[in-house]
Amino acid sequence: MIENPKRKHPAHCVDLLRTKLEIASQRAFIARGSNTVRCPSCLMSESACFCSERTSMTSPIQFTLLYHNTEIHKPTNSGRLLADLFPNQTEAYLWSRTEPEEALLERLNAFKGNTAILFPETEKRKASGNYLIAETAENKIEHIILLDATWRLASKMLHQSRWLDDIPTYGISSEAIRSFKTRHAKHDHQFATAEVASMCLESLHAPEEALALFKYYNIFNERSMTSRRR
Repeated sequence: MIENPKRKHPAHCVDLLRTKLEIASQRAFIARGSNTVRCPSCLMSESACFCSERTSMTSPIQFTLLYHNTEIHKPTNSGRLLADLFPNQTEAYLWSRTEPEEALLERLNAFKGNTAILFPETEKRKASGNYLIAETAENKIEHIILLDATWRLASKMLHQSRWLDDIPTYGISSEAIRSFKTRHAKHDHQFATAEVASMCLESLHAPEEALALFKYYNIFNERSMTSRRR
């Protein structure tokens, strides 16, 4: 990939995946506000750029972002914030119902026994009987898979991916969610991917990284609103 000279940060896994899909696509994805002149790094309008707020750090947890193809191109996608802050611990792949990438399967195999899919319980697929904790009786969670899409599509991705069946599905406890809402959240609807990841880090005893991600998400959210208004 030829680096855009106007980028303010090196391209990470989400940037590379987006570019790969744009090159392969036969038609452009036209998002709302497509006529806006955007920063090539943070994707906000130039007047709402928040690149100066990005500081890379190390996460004790590895993250895999599994994207639906309609989500990866959205400037409002918050999953990419994980790659912004934790570039060396985050990988991104495009979801396929039956043909996951070989690199993705190799990553899952590398963390076999130490991986959890973070997703709320549904009628079709219950969580593994546990809420997310740092260690189970048998292993330590080192790797989290996040399904990055709308609620409806993420549920579809989980239920239709037979190759994910052997990986336990964990949820975040209702107590942890209430605590998060009390201290942080200003809404009662479904959480953004970055918010879920922040709760995940806190549940896995990484409060510094959790707070950094949450603060970064808040800045992203504020600049998104600014970018939309302009």
